[in-house]
Amino acid sequence: MSKKIIAFLVYNDMELLDMAGSQTAFYEASQYVDDSYSVEVVGFDDRMVVSEAGTQIQPNTTIDDLQDCHTLVIPGGRGARNNVFTTDFIAKLKQLMARCKRVVSICTGAFLLAETSLPKGTKVATHWAFVDVLAKSFPELEVDKKSLYVQDGKYWSSAGVTACIDLTLRLIELDHGKTAAMHVAQHLVVYLKRTGSQQQYSEFLELQTPSDGRLIAIVDWLKQNLQKQLTVQMIADKANMSERQLYRSFLKEVGKPPAHYLEELRMDLARTLLVSSDESLKKIALSVGYRSYDGFKRAFERNLSISPLRYRQAFTAK
Repeated sequence: MSKKIIAFLVYNDMELLDMAGSQTAFYEASQYVDDSYSVEVVGFDDRMVVSEAGTQIQPNTTIDDLQDCHTLVIPGGRGARNNVFTTDFIAKLKQLMARCKRVVSICTGAFLLAETSLPKGTKVATHWAFVDVLAKSFPELEVDKKSLYVQDGKYWSSAGVTACIDLTLRLIELDHGKTAAMHVAQHLVVYLKRTGSQQQYSEFLELQTPSDGRLIAIVDWLKQNLQKQLTVQMIADKANMSERQLYRSFLKEVGKPPAHYLEELRMDLARTLLVSSDESLKKIALSVGYRSYDGFKRAFERNLSISPLRYRQAFTAK
């Protein structure tokens, strides 16, 4: 078996964990499967780089010198998001990518990956806090806002920082089978496959607060009345609007209909209650406005791709 060369691109202001998590997983796989992987740390040149956290990293090769590369991994970080790379550097990166069988971006490494002019419609993932910025900056790409990682042909991309391990485990599984991937997962004390999507970690409404005074008042009223059986007509009456006016106002201000916004408010409160209280799942369902636990469970799974029980188990101390 010939070793697969896994190259990690390093640059100033990169996120160290984006590289370290994936690098450790590949290294552990190489200890379990003989002659499986060889890890390289590649720079745009041979100068030392400094990560966001201040760790100094010395490349052991450069983009120009690395000819044999199976998988290129591009970590994220402030450097990737700030678009500080010269045209020459991007051209060199594109040439290296062309020589690789797989190209992987971690977290906001998707921004640097996108700078290389990916094919139109390529599906990519990034950290939940930056999905909208990525979509706006590169409208020709299809930004997946939910998945922990996605594949589109030779291109793979992961969401938040530790999702690099989820993606790497999948690559190891494809290369060397489930047993090898399971061994690495056990060694790292992580799940082989995590349940759910990255939305279970995100803030639903972080950038979606309305600026219109009437809607701000309505949102405050909704938050105080989530336990009630609210309808769109009730919300419209409270806002002194028609349902059509309310729909248009919500769509303009927060980018979604009032019913969807209300459901996200309920999910946000439910997540808090699941991890901060010992209330039963049924009682939590009632406290956020659902008539039954089954209805609440369906809504929770629809929004977060995980059941309320599994969410509580994942985010509370054992």
